[in-house]
Amino acid sequence: MAPLQTSQQTGTPLSPAELSYLHTSLTLTPPIRPDSRTPTQFRPLVAESDILPSTNGSARMIWGDGGECVVGVKAEVERNSATSVGPRDWIEINVEVSGQRDDDAFLGMTVAESLLVPGSGVLERLVLGERFHWKVFVDILLLAPPLSHPATLLTLTTYLALRNTFLPKLISEVVEDPVFDDDWDNALPLYPVGKIPPPITLLVVNVGENIFFDPTREELSAGDVVLAVSICGKKVVGVRTLEGGSGGVGRAVVKRVIKESCEVAEEVFSNLNSVGEGD
Repeated sequence: MAPLQTSQQTGTPLSPAELSYLHTSLTLTPPIRPDSRTPTQFRPLVAESDILPSTNGSARMIWGDGGECVVGVKAEVERNSATSVGPRDWIEINVEVSGQRDDDAFLGMTVAESLLVPGSGVLERLVLGERFHWKVFVDILLLAPPLSHPATLLTLTTYLALRNTFLPKLISEVVEDPVFDDDWDNALPLYPVGKIPPPITLLVVNVGENIFFDPTREELSAGDVVLAVSICGKKVVGVRTLEGGSGGVGRAVVKRVIKESCEVAEEVFSNLNSVGEGD
């Protein structure tokens, strides 16, 4: 599997000797992480939804290392066009990154590719009769990029915003121009309960025989392989190698990462859904 290069390698203030010591600590059984977390434990975070009143859905998340992300989702009615590339053009992702990072295109692609995975059903829910559809705009703003890679922060915030996105209920016939119920209490969720949820991307680092989730900047630099694993529902829909690891990636490692990522993702989905229900 060829690495998908990012434009900025995660830097670290550690010396070669300190990196070697950290690498050794992470290969122990059980491993010792600098902040004493277990391999699957995430850093503390603050999350809230429905923070932007002019949107169909929104969320904000502050990561444990100070990273902050805000996502707003807006929808507008658009007429079907013969010149369009089709339903895959109905969701538009825009990522804006504050600071020195310049990999917003890569981050946007990470979200878009996993959102449009076949079988998710989201595009079918955007159809408005025979001639119209919803056009969904997902605007992602990394106000304070985390010290580590921002992929997980970005996709978890996007997940929370999309799970809390509602669209007005269509009351017109299929052949008519769309007319909607003006009672917002009757609005329909973009991702109904029981349907395949929005995807998330988990950052995973492999060190020796151990696998760590939510790696810090230092752990990313000390790792053998850094992987971005995209999960939709209970299925892994994408695995990418990221620049920064010091070794190659083997088939056995990928299988272990996929298995453990699915298990960890179930808990992540559950916790994020609780945030939405509590707001």
